[in-house]
Amino acid sequence: MAGKTVLYIVKSVIDKKHAEAFNRWYHEKHIPELRELSGCSSARRFEVIDGEDKFTYMAVYEFESKEKFLKYQGSEGKKGLIADYRQNFGEIAELQFSSWEQIFP
Repeated sequence: MAGKTVLYIVKSVIDKKHAEAFNRWYHEKHIPELRELSGCSSARRFEVIDGEDKFTYMAVYEFESKEKFLKYQGSEGKKGLIADYRQNFGEIAELQFSSWEQIFP
């Protein structure tokens, strides 16, 4: 049986005065590096337009299987990406992580 799709969702909030630099870093550096290191099949980002969530941005990374996702989670590559985030935005942004395994269809 083929693995089920996993979505890795990262929500973030950052002060508006840092948002331009944050988004540039995310789009030009972080996402390309994450895609190369993780093996995820897609990466997308969203900005909130309505709702009660305090987070204003959401990144959605899709993995073909739980096994591929877990391999990335335990990798040195992920540790390096987290270190880079902390160095650049650790004091001024807040993140929330969640992982979702497809159950239907």
